[in-house]
Amino acid sequence: MTTQRFVSLHGFFAVAYPSAWTQETDEHGHYLFYNTNGGSGVARIMVLENEFTGENADAKLMEEVYNRHHDFEPQLLVAGVNRFVHYQKVHDVNGTPFSVSYWVTAKQDKVVLITFTIQSSMKEMDVAIAEKREIEQMVASFTFLHDTVHHG
Repeated sequence: MTTQRFVSLHGFFAVAYPSAWTQETDEHGHYLFYNTNGGSGVARIMVLENEFTGENADAKLMEEVYNRHHDFEPQLLVAGVNRFVHYQKVHDVNGTPFSVSYWVTAKQDKVVLITFTIQSSMKEMDVAIAEKREIEQMVASFTFLHDTVHHG
């Protein structure tokens, strides 16, 4: 897979995503990545405020996410120097089930949430499985570039 590098607004983080994919920023400042060549899912990266404060705010947040989603069999993943809590849920949207994979990491006062959403009926298709692998590689490439960010 060939990739291109994406750097977020204000240079808070960088990630490598598939070159064949399209990147957009939505009206909420979330970063969207998707395959316009017959793709089946959408990846989203959101930068959120960390509700925890203090020296171990990032560790406290990660523990809270892990415990809060215990019913969804969360896993702790290590990618380079980053740790992610990963879990999956199914959400009903207007009567259609969607499978969502979540990866959560934190850096001081910010939380980064990466999601991959796909219609549940499509998740076992070859293209969906390939896209999920590409998203996992994208998550593994995630790098914080500095400690804080000022998102509007």
